[in-house]
Amino acid sequence: MGTGKTVLVTVLVIAGLLMLALSFVASIVVDAIDQRIADECEDEAGTIGEIIGADEGQCQDGRDMRDRVNSIGQMIGFLGYAILGLVPVIMVAIRTQQ
Repeated sequence: MGTGKTVLVTVLVIAGLLMLALSFVASIVVDAIDQRIADECEDEAGTIGEIIGADEGQCQDGRDMRDRVNSIGQMIGFLGYAILGLVPVIMVAIRTQQ
């Protein structure tokens, strides 16, 4: 395998692993947001505050942020798996050309 091809495979592996790590971090952030929503919005006082508008929309903003982070984290995870799945295909293609 040539130098350029080795660099390409190495960069793809590093990028895939970084994306998987980012996906893991996103899941941790989602769990933290869920916990905060549960603590502040889903008890009696939080529910009443949300109904009368005393929370100024913060509970819904938190739920929206959780959904966005979860969605982005999943996309990054799928992309990381796809990149790591391409590495063996590229290596096989490179070896068959030699």
